[in-house]
Amino acid sequence: MKKSNLLVGTLTAIAAGLTACAPETPQSIHGIVTDASMNDILVVTDQGDTVAISTMDADPAKVPGVLVDDSVTVTCIGEKVGGNRILKATELVVTAHSPYYYIQGKWIEPNPINADEVQGFELKQDGTASSINMATLAFQQWNLENGELLLKSQSIGNGQTIEGTDTLRIDKLNADSLVLSRDGNVLWRLARQK
Repeated sequence: MKKSNLLVGTLTAIAAGLTACAPETPQSIHGIVTDASMNDILVVTDQGDTVAISTMDADPAKVPGVLVDDSVTVTCIGEKVGGNRILKATELVVTAHSPYYYIQGKWIEPNPINADEVQGFELKQDGTASSINMATLAFQQWNLENGELLLKSQSIGNGQTIEGTDTLRIDKLNADSLVLSRDGNVLWRLARQK
C-alpha cells in the first residue's frame, strides 16, 4: 500500500512538473502597433488593451519587422522567464500597412523650371530625408504626426542658410501618389520614383 501511494504521489508530481513546463496554448492578438524595436513590439488590441510582445529569437520569416501604426495579427505563446510571464511572437501578419510603409521612398514631380528634369525628395526608413535635384533646399529629416508630414530642411542661398520645418497635410497617399497641401493649397503632387 505504501509503495502504491508512493508511486501515485511520484506520478502526480511528475505530471504536475510536466504541466508546469509545457508551453502555453498559442493565442492570436489583433491590433495596431504603437511601438516597435529590435526585440519587442507594443500592440493596442481591438479591445483597447496594450500588450508587450517579445520578438527576440523569433524566426524572421514568420515574424517580420513592423512599423508603428501597422495593423497586425500576432500568434504568440506565454512563457515564464525569470519569474515573469512574457508573450513571445511565433508568427506575425501585417493586415494593413501604416502610412509609414507607403510614404517611405523617392517622391518626384516635374521640375517647373526645366521640363526635362524632376525634383523632389527621398524619405528614408530611419527618419532622414534628402533632396532630389534641389540644390538650394536640403531636406534632412521627416516624421508623420496626425495625418501631416513634417519635413525638416535647410534653405541654402543668397549667402545664408535658414533652417525650418514644413508641416504639410497629406491629402493623398498610396503606393504611387503623394499629394501634400498647406492651408488648403496643394504644394506638391508627387509620384513615386521607380
